[in-house]
Amino acid sequence: MRVLIIIITYNEIENIGKLIPEVFNIISHNVDILVVDDSSPDGTGKVVENLSSEYPNRLFLYTRPVKEGTAAAYTAGFKWGLSRDYDAFLQFDGDFSHNPIYIPKMLEEIKTHDVVIGSRYIKGGGIEDWTLSRKIISRWGSVYSQIVLSCPIKDFTGGFNIFNRSALEKIGLDGIISKSYSLQVELKYKAFCSGCSIKEVPIIFTDRKHGTSKISNNTLIEALFIMWKIKKNVGIDSGFDQFLKFALTGGLGTITNLLIFFLCVDIFNFKPIPISILCFFIAGTQNYIINHKWSFKQNILSESLSFKKWGLFLCGSLLGYIINISIMQLMILHLELPIKTIAQACGILGGLIINFIISKLIVFRKKKK
Repeated sequence: MRVLIIIITYNEIENIGKLIPEVFNIISHNVDILVVDDSSPDGTGKVVENLSSEYPNRLFLYTRPVKEGTAAAYTAGFKWGLSRDYDAFLQFDGDFSHNPIYIPKMLEEIKTHDVVIGSRYIKGGGIEDWTLSRKIISRWGSVYSQIVLSCPIKDFTGGFNIFNRSALEKIGLDGIISKSYSLQVELKYKAFCSGCSIKEVPIIFTDRKHGTSKISNNTLIEALFIMWKIKKNVGIDSGFDQFLKFALTGGLGTITNLLIFFLCVDIFNFKPIPISILCFFIAGTQNYIINHKWSFKQNILSESLSFKKWGLFLCGSLLGYIINISIMQLMILHLELPIKTIAQACGILGGLIINFIISKLIVFRKKKK
């Protein structure tokens, strides 16, 4: 496996000359380094150019004409490596905040996974020399990403990661919308949504000793909003998204049920019980079609509507209704409630959850691509 370590730099002259030899002392001969430098005015590129003679055909410099941000620099580095048939690509900071001692472990894991994340937020990982406020911002940035994207990755925002060629091809570099550090979140989320196998290994992250951080308050604020754009760009609903759609569909079905019942019973004086049964079938059929076409569309891909799935959906709806009634009755009988509507609301929620679980796991079970 040929591996390319990509280090992006801008004004890292105090670090890069010491960092590169240290990395080369740890990595094997099938691992090369590409420094992507955005024409640093302090001469960072010149230092790398001088060092390249000591590591022929292993150390490369890619000088970009202007500073366009983290995302553009890494994307350029990935494309450079892809065009030269590298098999895996490791992101590595040029300021000693990433310790090279973790590279061998990560290289071992990438042999059996599509993505390997150097994680600060799993057991054994951590951060040194950061202020409390910066730790809180970073930690909650990852938690915020987990919540918004409904994704179990613990360290979303870290930049010490390896992607194999297959993962990058699935992600699609031309579709990247991030401009700065949110790239780390976008790459991982798109890899997750593409079905890539992801492994997090613990690392200790150390704050830079020389130079200044490139992260500004504006960058952090931007990251709060870019998560939603990333989610929309991927176009894949989380389980929570599907539940909300399912609930809205159920609400629409309730309106249909009540409207038909009102017209048939209150206006035209039909008998309530047969009309109620008819309403159940009509509203249930409506809900099945909408859930098929909307709520669970990504699960079933191009699968057609079927009588079998329709029947299963109605059975799930009936079970949900029974759960609804059971919870309501139990609460009314055994609890002292200020109003009985609380019991009905809890019953509706319980029935809705059961119905959703049956629909997601059985009726609209996710199909393999």
